[in-house]
Amino acid sequence: MLLSGLMVFAVLATAVIGRPLIRAAAPALIRFPRFAVLGLGLSLVLWLASVVAAGLFLAWSLSGPSPLPAPVAEVCQRCLAASNPFSAGFATQTVVPAAAFLFAPAAAVMVVLTLGGRAAWQRQAQLRETCRSLLPVGHRQVIDGHQVTVIDDPHPSAFALGRDRWGIVVSTGLLKVLGYQELRAVLAHEATHLRERHHLVLDFIGSITGPLRWVPFAAAIGDAVPHYLEVSADNAAQRRAGTRALASALLAMGEASSAQRAASDQSGPSRMMLAAGPERVRQLISPVNPRRGVLGAAAIIVIMAVLIVTSVIAHGAALAALASGCVI
Repeated sequence: MLLSGLMVFAVLATAVIGRPLIRAAAPALIRFPRFAVLGLGLSLVLWLASVVAAGLFLAWSLSGPSPLPAPVAEVCQRCLAASNPFSAGFATQTVVPAAAFLFAPAAAVMVVLTLGGRAAWQRQAQLRETCRSLLPVGHRQVIDGHQVTVIDDPHPSAFALGRDRWGIVVSTGLLKVLGYQELRAVLAHEATHLRERHHLVLDFIGSITGPLRWVPFAAAIGDAVPHYLEVSADNAAQRRAGTRALASALLAMGEASSAQRAASDQSGPSRMMLAAGPERVRQLISPVNPRRGVLGAAAIIVIMAVLIVTSVIAHGAALAALASGCVI
């Protein structure tokens, strides 16, 4: 019961304190944006696995009346006994069936994945519609070695569509206001989004965090990952065209950033990567000291280590029981 309680507490605590910890770790994570995206994505998957693992711990330590038909209840009890790494004689009697602890978390995770998959399909449909809308108004052009779709728009804007046919999209207004080095920086930024498949990363993260926005930990990951992807693209553009050129381009595009964000929300934010954003200029010119985020990052690592150990114990025991033939 103590271990089960600790497991449930760890899952709930992560859901609540995950947001402030991610914010506290930002100065350290922003220096390694690709590692941050990978780590946060894995942390989200691990948390979902821990929710199911917590249900397994409770099913092992609690016992109650079974609402299942006798044959099903017998198989369920046999599998629970075979997978239980603790002493089966110490289960606490409750009025809640053990099957509820076992199936409710798994069902909740399945609902989240189903809703996320549906949202991903809708974003795919939005992307196809966006591409079709560009067909009559855009023309293809090679700029600085990049295949670019140019659209007639006076606002200086650039974004990347996660489709090989269209790729980088820039406006005629952008070509007018940016110099050669600034344009190189913008194109390098957007090319990084395409090369590193950032649209797929955002689809994956958004599909999971969308139904879980009410969970602070998931909401914080959903908000942080797009920012770190932008920083990763900025770093690539900085290496190719220099800090001054990229900062100048971001400032020039800053006036149109609000309107561009609104347009991208209508066309599917998980597929469009915005090059504009003067708020990132400070990070380019004067990066935050990463030492300020060490404690937050260390706390996240410790919590994730606890969840890894407990999840491996729970899921490993369950898989071993299934492999031994407990359902037969």
